[in-house]
Formats: sequence, C-alpha cells, structure tokens
Amino acid sequence: MIDLVFILLISNAVQNAMVGPDNSLIGGLTAAGGLFIANFILKKLIGRYDSIGRLIQGQPMMLIYKGAVQEKNVMIAGFTHAELEAAIREHGIERIEDVDLAMLEVDGNISVLTDDFKTKSRRKRIHKTLQNPNATT
Repeated sequence: MIDLVFILLISNAVQNAMVGPDNSLIGGLTAAGGLFIANFILKKLIGRYDSIGRLIQGQPMMLIYKGAVQEKNVMIAGFTHAELEAAIREHGIERIEDVDLAMLEVDGNISVLTDDFKTKSRRKRIHKTLQNPNATT
C-alpha cells in the first residue's frame, strides 16, 4: 500500500514540475528525489521497528479459526457473513466449518488454511462494488 501511495506522489510531483509554475527539470528532480529519500527512510523504519509497521500498515486479522467465525474481527474488517462465505468459496472451500484458519492480510488478501493447517490458499479480495454488479453507488 505504501508503494502505491509513493507512486502516486511521484507522479503528482513530476506532473507539477512539468505543467506547474516551476516547470524546470531541477524542480521535478528535487521533488522526486525528496520523495525517494522519504520512502527509503520510511521503509527502513517499518522494517526495523514493528510498532511503526503496525501503525502505518496494520496487522493481519484472524477471521476464522478452526471453523469458528471470529465475529469481532469480521465486524472490524467490515465483512458481512455473505462476503466472508464468498471469500471462502473463492478458495474452493464450500463451508466455513472446513476452514482451519482464515486471515485478512495487511495487503488486503485473504489467506486460508485447511486440512489441519496443511493446505494454504490465497486470493485477492475484490472490492465490494465489484462483487455485485447490481449494487448502486
């Protein structure tokens, strides 16, 4: 997620240097260089200090453990039971009771373990508006 924000900031900084009041090459390179340095420092801090990483990126969240839905975590993650069941089906598992562990990862993916925690499946989570084409926004 941090990389996406970084890319968007770089593109905005370079665009402003190209079409804004300071359209010099030095202005664009200075803005981009500053963002590269800030990104490098932030990555080092996240890698070195777990508390900073948890603060900025969050932490994985257990959704299902040994077939039991972790209601509090599901609610915090903003899932409905129907969405959780759909996510499990995306992994080829029919029933929640068959899931040993389902984790919402910090990158938005859902990891699922089955067969006594031996089989791992990982799929990208689809945004809610993309799941239901009939939904109104």
